[in-house]
Amino acid sequence: MTMKWLDQAVRVKKGISWGIPWDKGTLTKDEAVQLNQLGNRPAQTKVMAYWPDQSVKWTAHAAVFEENEKITNDLSRNDQEKTIPVALEKYNGVYVDNGALQAFFPKQGVLGTVIEWIKVNGKRKAESLRLFAESDSKRLLALIEKIEVEENGPVKAVIKVTAKIMKNEKCLQEVIVRFRFYQGVPHIEVVHTAIIASADSLDGIGLELRTQLEGEPWNRHVRLMGEEGIYTEPAQLLLSRRHAVANTHYERQLSGEIVEFDQEEPELLIHARENAIWNQFHLTQLRPNHYEITKKTGQDYTNLQIGCGNRSKGMVYVGGRSGGISCAIEKFWEKAPREIAVTELTGTSTKMTIWLWTPKGGTIDFRHYSERNHMLSAYEGMEENRSTPIGIANTNTMMLSVFTAPPSNEELVALAEEASQPARIVSQPEDYYRTKALGVWSLPNRSTPMSSFLEEQMLFLRKFYIKEIDQRDWYGFWNYGDVMHTYDPYRHVWRYDMGGYAWQNTELVPNMWLWQDFLRTGDAEAFYLAEAMTRHTSEVDQYHLGEYKGLGSRHNVLHWGCQCKEARISMAGLHRYYYFLTADERVGDLLTEVKDNEQTIFDELAPLREFYPEKVEEKYPIRVGPDWAALTSNWFTEWERTGNGNYRNHIETGIHSIKNTKNRLLTGPTYLFDKGTKEMHDYGTGNVGGYHMIISFGAPQVWLELAQSLGDEEWKDMLAEFGAFYALPNEEKKARTGGDLYDQHFAWPVFASGLMGYAASHYKDEELARHAWNVLLNESISGVPLPMEASLKKVTNWKSIEELPWISTNIASQWCLNIILCLEFIQEYLPESIKQKILEEEK
Repeated sequence: MTMKWLDQAVRVKKGISWGIPWDKGTLTKDEAVQLNQLGNRPAQTKVMAYWPDQSVKWTAHAAVFEENEKITNDLSRNDQEKTIPVALEKYNGVYVDNGALQAFFPKQGVLGTVIEWIKVNGKRKAESLRLFAESDSKRLLALIEKIEVEENGPVKAVIKVTAKIMKNEKCLQEVIVRFRFYQGVPHIEVVHTAIIASADSLDGIGLELRTQLEGEPWNRHVRLMGEEGIYTEPAQLLLSRRHAVANTHYERQLSGEIVEFDQEEPELLIHARENAIWNQFHLTQLRPNHYEITKKTGQDYTNLQIGCGNRSKGMVYVGGRSGGISCAIEKFWEKAPREIAVTELTGTSTKMTIWLWTPKGGTIDFRHYSERNHMLSAYEGMEENRSTPIGIANTNTMMLSVFTAPPSNEELVALAEEASQPARIVSQPEDYYRTKALGVWSLPNRSTPMSSFLEEQMLFLRKFYIKEIDQRDWYGFWNYGDVMHTYDPYRHVWRYDMGGYAWQNTELVPNMWLWQDFLRTGDAEAFYLAEAMTRHTSEVDQYHLGEYKGLGSRHNVLHWGCQCKEARISMAGLHRYYYFLTADERVGDLLTEVKDNEQTIFDELAPLREFYPEKVEEKYPIRVGPDWAALTSNWFTEWERTGNGNYRNHIETGIHSIKNTKNRLLTGPTYLFDKGTKEMHDYGTGNVGGYHMIISFGAPQVWLELAQSLGDEEWKDMLAEFGAFYALPNEEKKARTGGDLYDQHFAWPVFASGLMGYAASHYKDEELARHAWNVLLNESISGVPLPMEASLKKVTNWKSIEELPWISTNIASQWCLNIILCLEFIQEYLPESIKQKILEEEK
């Protein structure tokens, strides 16, 4: 199995976790967990998923790499490797010793305190790491509920902390923080998840810690990372009007060095002692395109601006004679407003405050954008008001580092860049494709002019969205990672202010498009785009507690604003890509969170309450897609992750039920679902739902992967039947179903073109294959003008931009997903060129 750096190697010595796919039947669980050596370094391995025969499908690995080190693919077993775990749990807390640092998590201690101390060689480098939030300008320390060792081995330990932010006996936030420690690494990865438990206003979200610095005021430094380099200032300058030229002490001081004097009290020092002592420094990114660095002597004195910039990488170091600590926040400018503050710099205990949302950015406003819904005009779902943030979440990653001596600026720049965009280990596209461990899709094939043309068109769309994120400023704490739904070519903006057309919120699964884009190309650009979307949609767009727990919000002006709360938004299939590729523990939580969704979500909110009773004979009217499709995705993910056959049974029970209906998968779209037995009962054919809705939310991707795992030939035939039926003439649709189904039920044929391609391959039907390509390549059907770059326009509103007047993320993601499927199943039937296709149509 090939392993490689996604983009570039680690810039500093650092631990990495990643996933590897395995061919079915090649590796047992016992063999997998013994893979403890990668080249000449120890590795830690665990199983993440199983094939149906219980052979290993995905493994997670952890290892430590030196700066700019190459990766070896020699993963093996070493019986001599030491197995002393990094963490040790005792009655009073959890002790961590990774060889580079030691830390103590007290089970009972001071309010809000998660880590009591961090030591190096027995000497405290940091202490009193606390979680907090601010509301009404009051600091609210977290109530720690549980500290547990989630993972523990000789290479990596993960300590999971759960807490609550309380105000007047009311919970404002539930907080989950993970601390990752790697053997021999002086950095701690901190993954902070804030789950909103109340719609009360919040002023800030953050962490704080203290360090005891050694040295005089002129030997205590703060170093702040800007866009490219480090800016350094001491608490007190070794500079005076008489010592302004050829002052080597001052030059060394500004490079971050410790300054010693040959004589006890030279004139320079006598003068310098009269300089102001600056005790507070702030690196503040209020907007994605503006940060400022400020300082002040104390809380009661004015603030001085040191300078401003565009996009800081978000790292601050504070230190003295014996080193110090630093913190770097991932996605610092992308998820503004952020801040890192240093206070009490010359005190006996210096404090660093890490603001994930700084109060300087204003109060977090959870209010809806309008006093009422706008269903008729703005496609907002239903005549209901369900805009609520209660249950949404936001996850952010930081890197804390300890130093026993002042680091160089080059070290700090490398650290900030690594934290800003962490190195990743991935496999080759051919490995992902061969194993089929993430479903069915095609590898790029540029063997013909037309296949090469389609690859270029998909690449064009990806690059368009990357540029669009920047030129439209789709950044911010709650927005970063999402894109918008529908473009308004008249205002030259997206329909940001119309509920059903604003934020995408996973509508028509752009996540799946972008992850398949990465899997098939290995392109880092695609990975980072998909990663950002996964982080956002898995947290902000879905509910993790409260009345809508397990559901997600459909597209709206606000991410949590839509009246429709849907199972499709939270389905595991959207997020499992990231989990298996990175072994991310938080996303693992989210996959577990939805495994039994069917037990509660339909009681909380019936998906078809506008059309049918909430229950019919104790069964729930739900759509086979996207509702049941989302459930199958959840069950499949739990089955592969745990090997628990009950979840396979859930899927097979539903499939068996559908097989026994009058028109199999063409029955419905609405069925009656029994949450106890998992059976799907016939509720008629051609009822509410729309057949395009069945397949436009990732059902083909979920169900085709199910088909390969279950080996159910009738299920495969049902999928092919569905794709082929979509392409039938109207009269034949009626004839085959006794008049129950006809063209009006089958909108947006482009959404079904991938299943048409599958059907053409399944039935060996050349005419159907050519029809599928015609649907995708004919602008009047697909809505996609080809070549797309010909429709790109430069316009000027308040600034100059490039636009695609026709663009819709629904169309972009579905067009790409179906192209990818058809390239897998029917590439041989591609026309030679767009020109040839047009000529054939004219005939």
